[in-house]
Amino acid sequence: MRSFDGVHTRSEHRNGWPLTLPRLIAALVPALLLITLLSSPAAAQESAQPAKVHSLAVNLTFPDDGLVQGEQLCLALFAGDQPDLTHPPLLSRCLDPGTASVSFEELPHGDYSVLLPGPGSELDIARYQGQLVATSIPDDQRLGDFGIDVDVALAPEFAGTTGRVEVNVFGCPAGTNAGSNEDGWAAECRALAGGVPLSLTGTGSIEDAAFKAVTGTSGNQSGRVEFANLPAGAYELGSDLPKNVTSTPALFVESSIDGSLGSLEPSDTLALRPTETVAVDVYLVLDQNVAPDANGVIGLNGAEITGGLPSDGTPAQANPSS
Repeated sequence: MRSFDGVHTRSEHRNGWPLTLPRLIAALVPALLLITLLSSPAAAQESAQPAKVHSLAVNLTFPDDGLVQGEQLCLALFAGDQPDLTHPPLLSRCLDPGTASVSFEELPHGDYSVLLPGPGSELDIARYQGQLVATSIPDDQRLGDFGIDVDVALAPEFAGTTGRVEVNVFGCPAGTNAGSNEDGWAAECRALAGGVPLSLTGTGSIEDAAFKAVTGTSGNQSGRVEFANLPAGAYELGSDLPKNVTSTPALFVESSIDGSLGSLEPSDTLALRPTETVAVDVYLVLDQNVAPDANGVIGLNGAEITGGLPSDGTPAQANPSS
């Protein structure tokens, strides 16, 4: 277009916006910068980096001796600190006897809740109180493993309840050996053993509990003793054996809760649960035959018990069964 100032040309945008060179550069710079950032190695590496995942360990402390054979305690993990328990959990883990911890893996950071006992738990008696424990995993890329400690509580109907251990001691003819067959032992060993000193000592969380008693020699007390009002936990049954028996007695245990019957090594512990009665049959093999008296009792008259008493110095209750 010709003007009074001379001849010049002008480009126009399709919509009439004058696209001069400065405006063109200003429009292209942001796009070029974005392309540069996306194509740089650092940006590509950052965009490809996976989100950090973590593990959460849950360590349990039981108020008794924990799970016994045939039991299982399951823990369920839910998202959030106020989860809807009518929905399925994110993850579930179960403990068997002898274990006290589980681990939930590959968790993003955030709030979680652990429910116990969870779905799938199998307990002979529902002795553990239901708990919903809230926790959280912080947004920390440097740490991967987290853990919480949970004290398992007894259900209110079992809290403060006690159990008892009933012991029956039999004298066996010299040379008797029925292995792990209690019926075989019972068939051979018909005489009750009186005057045998027994001790029951707590281990673990009840290690300050110690009890002693001597099997009776007459009437319903013959060859028997009962340790009553015992707190739940693990116990060791011991004896200073009389001189005229072998050093390896045979022991068999039966639970009042599930009716289970099993053999017990002399060095094994007894697991006593709230309200449970554990019956222990002890078979002592004589090194020489001794004839029982008219009541079928062999008086062995063992040595004095060496063992502790409760911390207050008062002998624990050890009543002969009637």
